[in-house]
Amino acid sequence: MENAGLGRYLINLITELGRLDSKNEYVLLLRKKYFKNLNLPDNWKKVLADYRHYSFAEQLKIPGIIEKENPDIVHFPHFNVPIFYRGKFIVTIHDLLMHKQIGLEATTLPIFFYMIKRLGYRLVFDSAIKRSVAIITPSESIKKEILNLYKIPADKVHVTYE
Repeated sequence: MENAGLGRYLINLITELGRLDSKNEYVLLLRKKYFKNLNLPDNWKKVLADYRHYSFAEQLKIPGIIEKENPDIVHFPHFNVPIFYRGKFIVTIHDLLMHKQIGLEATTLPIFFYMIKRLGYRLVFDSAIKRSVAIITPSESIKKEILNLYKIPADKVHVTYE
């Protein structure tokens, strides 16, 4: 995630929120790699959550960490929202590329493992879309794709350019 794509999105989001808002409290879950190096404003708290992205550990342990913090709302900056998290959340959907790249030409995995991975992806993605209170997308075209694939109200999806 470093400094391109999702990493750049997060850096910009944290920087701007830190600049704009010194009243609300923010909790940021971080992997060990970033924990010590990231300096945040006083109204921000860092919590260690050192779990590999898209892993079972992430899916199973993140909900407990979030629940301990008792937030009003959570922003998941990517579709991998833990399916067992039952709180109120917003999710950012950057693209639907994995919806389009299907089949053996889209993987180097054996077919059995690819199918399991694909099933997990769809379970997590679909759950995030349906259970979120709002969805952020980077463009009108991604918003339209989401609305074409999922039966959700159009006012649930908000375009916020990255």
